[in-house]
Amino acid sequence: MKNILNIVVCVFFTIFLTFVFIQNSYARVKDINALKYFKHHKLKELYQVPQNPKYWSLLLNNISNNVRISDTHFINYKILVVAYGPALKLFMKSDKKYYPLLQSIASYGVKLVACHQTMLGMHVKKSQIFKFVHIVYPGAIFYIVQKENEGYAYLQP
Repeated sequence: MKNILNIVVCVFFTIFLTFVFIQNSYARVKDINALKYFKHHKLKELYQVPQNPKYWSLLLNNISNNVRISDTHFINYKILVVAYGPALKLFMKSDKKYYPLLQSIASYGVKLVACHQTMLGMHVKKSQIFKFVHIVYPGAIFYIVQKENEGYAYLQP
């Protein structure tokens, strides 16, 4: 009888310790709401267009989601999208696959920026780029460094 009582007490004590351990070690789940910070600070993002075209949809969807969330929560934002090298093709009129989405995000204030040095190297004229795309001189690398120094987060999908 004593053995059974000892076993029962040990089992209950083990169960009690397990629950105490779980509560202490997995500190109760807390939601993190990053949007609170941006109620009083401007969201500043700079996206580099990936050189590989298979990631362009991901990039544009990320930007669209950020614009939608920012507008929904009344967050003041500045989003820049910079293309240089082969990624410049995303902004060219010869490929209209992404034109509707690019035009849409540009209408929400997202600034699309093409590298002038890449344009020279690829022999691309300003007339071959969508009208809502800005051209940065002398090139995108200087622009990216400048914007990082101004507090923009540099993002690559």
